[in-house]
Amino acid sequence: MLKYYKQEMRDLREPKSGRVREVYKVSLDRSVSGDEFMEYMTAHSPFTIGATSDACLTIASFLGELLAAHGSVTLPGIGTFSVGIRAKEGAAADDEHDINARSLEVSHINFRASKALRKDVGGRLSGSGSFQLDQYGGHVPLYEPDIASRRERFAKANEYIAEHGYMRIADYASLTGLSYSAAQRELSLAIKLDHSGLAAKGRGSHRVYVRD
Repeated sequence: MLKYYKQEMRDLREPKSGRVREVYKVSLDRSVSGDEFMEYMTAHSPFTIGATSDACLTIASFLGELLAAHGSVTLPGIGTFSVGIRAKEGAAADDEHDINARSLEVSHINFRASKALRKDVGGRLSGSGSFQLDQYGGHVPLYEPDIASRRERFAKANEYIAEHGYMRIADYASLTGLSYSAAQRELSLAIKLDHSGLAAKGRGSHRVYVRD
């Protein structure tokens, strides 16, 4: 049984419209650990804990090797892993020709679950009683940031850009104490506000923020 909650999110494409949309998210109280996974697999399969542990470590080793060589790896019945990259801290952001191989680093590993895995999980959660509203009521109200505090965060962002030349979402999150997703939402709003002094440059994982 999975617990869930409802969250209201402002339409960031038109923040002044007042429109919101509702999304439903799983409420995670904890994550199954690696040891628990291996114990569960051992109890429900002919594999021993030692064999399961060795298999996991071997797969992880080969996965890292093949991702470094090819950038994307698909595991049957599980999904596809791919490498995300970014410019290193301090690398030039104004001229893309100044970015070279030595200026790049791995920023994250993407994962896209296979259709078979999504279908399997969906089938297990399709019966009555598969979901339960979280105990606090299942509703997270629309986030209304304090305007003064937001202006202070924008000021910090401008100071950071003045020193480093540009800023990434992760930099803003670290600078302000916001979560990565909250920092991303606030920066999406910032580039629409004249008083923020911020502008976006680039797309997707290559997007950075500069002085407007």
